[in-house]
Amino acid sequence: MKDFVTYEQPLNERMRTFLRLEVLMERLRAAMEGDETWRAHCALNSLLEIVSLVNRVDVKNDLMLELDRQAANIGRLSAVAGVDEARQHEIVERLRHLSRKLHEMSGQLAQHLVRNELLASIKQRMSIPGGTCDFDLPAYHYWLSRDPASRKSALQAWVKPFDQVMEATELVLGLVRDSAVPTSERASQGFFQQTLNLETPTQILRVRVEASLPVYPEISAGKHRFSIRFLRQPDIAERASQTDEDVSFELATCAL
Repeated sequence: MKDFVTYEQPLNERMRTFLRLEVLMERLRAAMEGDETWRAHCALNSLLEIVSLVNRVDVKNDLMLELDRQAANIGRLSAVAGVDEARQHEIVERLRHLSRKLHEMSGQLAQHLVRNELLASIKQRMSIPGGTCDFDLPAYHYWLSRDPASRKSALQAWVKPFDQVMEATELVLGLVRDSAVPTSERASQGFFQQTLNLETPTQILRVRVEASLPVYPEISAGKHRFSIRFLRQPDIAERASQTDEDVSFELATCAL
């Protein structure tokens, strides 16, 4: 079996927000798995980034709109021959259930953390290099010195209100990713271009490259077409340049 690296390019602001949220969630979960002090620090940083993201963008409303849109689109598949109706019904019901759960959540997503003095002080110092040292924030140093069970309990309580958002984000992105079957493509001298289908707007482009290849894709997309340049960077300290060799890769244009 070959090892591959997958690169994703969102083609609208909603998908861009969801992908960022997914990355932050994954970092948060990974950091919460251990008991080390540095893991607690990393988890808290990821949580505060999530708070900043949901405060800048109406993530809850965007998720409800996307859940309802996907439920309508998948519901229309009943007219397509060969569709697994039981599976289709299950997915539609889950989409509608999560949309209702988000609708029942009152106020802003991060309102339970707004009045938390410790988190507010940490967030204020995060933009300063080394700004969360013990001499700057003794209260934070004290919290980090508590036993791991106590820290983890606090983190779980702070993260709990985001559970529905996390589940909805994962479902939305999972369905979008599964909406396309990858095709084998070839970039001539490291360049590939293709027209987008305007009847079914593409939401995410996924490029899968063999991990052994010494190149990575740079994806640019407009309203009508997208292009992929495969770059080679022998020395990470120097500027990358487009390879002059043909590159085989897999492409999925995800639209739902």
